Amino acid sequence: MLAGLLGLMTAIGSSALGTQPTAHRGVKVEGYATVVSAGSINVVNKKGQVIEIRTDRDYTSLVAIAAPVTVWYTTEGGVNRLEDIAYPASGSFVPANAVGFGIKRVIVLPQVTDVENGEGLVTAISAYLTEHAGWYVAPPELGKEAMERHKDWITAPSAADAQADPQKDLQAQSRRVKVLAAETRSDAVLEARIVKVKAKVHGSVASWDGITEPVASRATRYLSPLGPLAGEESVPAATADLSLWNRDGKLLWKKQRGFAVLAVESGLGATHHDRPLTEVYANHEAMQRWLATTLSDLAPPRPNASPSPAPPEVPHP
Repeated sequence: MLAGLLGLMTAIGSSALGTQPTAHRGVKVEGYATVVSAGSINVVNKKGQVIEIRTDRDYTSLVAIAAPVTVWYTTEGGVNRLEDIAYPASGSFVPANAVGFGIKRVIVLPQVTDVENGEGLVTAISAYLTEHAGWYVAPPELGKEAMERHKDWITAPSAADAQADPQKDLQAQSRRVKVLAAETRSDAVLEARIVKVKAKVHGSVASWDGITEPVASRATRYLSPLGPLAGEESVPAATADLSLWNRDGKLLWKKQRGFAVLAVESGLGATHHDRPLTEVYANHEAMQRWLATTLSDLAPPRPNASPSPAPPEVPHP
């Protein structure tokens, strides 16, 4: 499916005009776009890996979310920069500044995988969108209940299945959200996957999915500046994989962003102990920063925003 869609694309870009593909110097990646902003594009490749690429051109009105793309990019100083891009010449898309247009009621479809207390993050996301986007966000429990009643079609695929065939996963998700939106009479469906991943550690600082976080206290880092085992290792961490769909099953917005490490260094013995997410939730200021940054495309911070009144609950058929 992905290969067929890619064959229909028209190349756009400075180096694509009047030149052959062999003229490209950068790395070639085929996949689909997940986040398109004024200065960057996120692309998921065929292995399910997310690659953030900086651009010199604003593609928000040209490249649709979930559109099949081919990109060529170069890397310098750890920053990926777009050399060229090919994408469908036509098709419907939703500009970044219009993602939330027409949305009043949202149903949350949560999936927490191997992350203890991960449901708390789903609740925090729901509350933030209620306050700052002005939406009525139905309680995550309503989405869970719908999943339980329709296990045959509503259960989200595993992270491994999604990674094996991202485009097929998108199509399956689209079918599920159309039915869920119709049943709950919602304008949109927010899928919230909270998953456990491995974060690489360098010098006692973990990095994954667009964020960095220390895994040791300042005192521990001062006494052991090279970090545990004086080399590279990994620690478990939580990541939020968020997708917003409209009632017609069109993907409007997608973002995958790290949330918190789940293990921290203990003393100087190069050992780790579990870090409960309840500790992270207790830091209100840090939580608000994470929510504002992660959800800024959907809900730009409004200092004096007040929650919209909740519409009447929709009875289940």
